[in-house]
Amino acid sequence: METLANLESFVRSAETGGFSAAARRLSLTPAAVSRNVATLERNLGIRLFQRSTRKLTLTEAGERFLHAIRGNLDELQASIATVATDRGEPAGVLKVSMNGQMMNITYDSKRIGDCPK
Repeated sequence: METLANLESFVRSAETGGFSAAARRLSLTPAAVSRNVATLERNLGIRLFQRSTRKLTLTEAGERFLHAIRGNLDELQASIATVATDRGEPAGVLKVSMNGQMMNITYDSKRIGDCPK
């Protein structure tokens, strides 16, 4: 199974037309992006790019693969971002009943984050 880094390096390289531009977008070195794409190509057993000193172009297989995974990669990244921002912290309204004082207190979930844990 391919790593997310390999797939993302491939997609961003295809979108930007080069490893250097993809590396800037991914906050990686061009060598790391190139290595990720080479690993992906080796694992798939196909060439995804035609490389020259000045140009990076998709092969026919690379175009098919890009079309197949691009939407899925975007959805996966959105799902990861959603889960990462959630962090499993409680959200919503918290109602606390206090025995003896016969008082109900309602706290807004936005304020709970300010309370000590």
